[in-house]
Amino acid sequence: MENIPQRKLREDITNEVGTEESAESIEKCSSQSLTYDVLRTIFQYLNGMELSNASMVCRSWLEAANNEKQIRGPVCSKEFINEMQNVEYIKSQIIEQLWIKPALGLFFTGPSFPSIKRDCHCKVLPKNCTTVTLRTYGIVINNNEIEDNLNYLASVFLPEIPNVSIKTVTISDSSMKMDGIKKCTEDIKKALDTPEKNHNKSKCLLLFCDLRGRKLAIRIADSLKKCYTDHKFSVWGGVARDLLICNGKGSKNDECEKFPVCVGITLTGSIDTWSIVVDRSCNTKDRVERRLKLLKSRVCLKKHSIGFMFACCARGENMFNERNLESSVFKTLFPEVSLIGCFGDGEFGETSISSVLRILEHGIVVYKKNMMDTEKTGFLCPMEITSHK
Repeated sequence: MENIPQRKLREDITNEVGTEESAESIEKCSSQSLTYDVLRTIFQYLNGMELSNASMVCRSWLEAANNEKQIRGPVCSKEFINEMQNVEYIKSQIIEQLWIKPALGLFFTGPSFPSIKRDCHCKVLPKNCTTVTLRTYGIVINNNEIEDNLNYLASVFLPEIPNVSIKTVTISDSSMKMDGIKKCTEDIKKALDTPEKNHNKSKCLLLFCDLRGRKLAIRIADSLKKCYTDHKFSVWGGVARDLLICNGKGSKNDECEKFPVCVGITLTGSIDTWSIVVDRSCNTKDRVERRLKLLKSRVCLKKHSIGFMFACCARGENMFNERNLESSVFKTLFPEVSLIGCFGDGEFGETSISSVLRILEHGIVVYKKNMMDTEKTGFLCPMEITSHK
């Protein structure tokens, strides 16, 4: 029988190396471990994907990585794209270089970038992360409302937040029948009714649709409002030219590369959200300031906060004869909060600091209160702030 080689003893290693000093050096390196403080110092230079890989090394690295993740908030960016660049490649690069591990991503593009099915980036998305691309009439990022030069791609990503659930409900052409509408509404309501440890936390719905799904989205919004008349319920979103959804690799949802007519995204759990509607009566800078000061007086921002703006394409410079007015007012009142959004062809919003829901369709604002319906022409600019520790 062939002899099995015996494991070498420490003395044998010492002889092979030649000196006792070398053996002591090997012993020291094998037993030495990085301290928690050293790990945190190193981890602060890693991006989200690198940090996620590092967390799988051992328990101490996992603890340090998780604590590093908690100090990182939402990420916004803006990229200029010329006609020669591949939009799919740019999206993948943005995701790979993210400072966080994303749980939800939104891309906003101008009308000069038609969405096509090859704009898929699921291979670089983490599991259970969904991105929605909205082709719009212009983008908003911080105090810039880009309405003329539309060769930009704006993006925002929300990180994984402890005790926060983010769920996506997608509605396709085949779901536009009455039974499909009812099921989609029930799915969104089920996601909003996720049990929470803190029942005082608000519920949030991001609702997007294209021109085909406008009436469908309004029915869903009306139905949900009736279910949450006594709850804090923030709503933000609107009508885009078209939508493109992409799910992370290994996700249970099989909606990647599809063009849905409507997308509902729910955020529930340990998170605070507030939303406000700036309607057509706010047609001067002073009136916009008064409206947003009302919002500021009612919110209590946490460490990580981000603002969303979905404005009617009839607002902006068309209404004020001045660029960047509403976004500049917002940034003056909330200088530390990043603002991102777009211009659309109809908006969904709720002033969550009161009990009024306003929905716009072709300039019609519908007020729902005490089961009494009235109509008033106007243009909406719903804004929302999301905040967590």
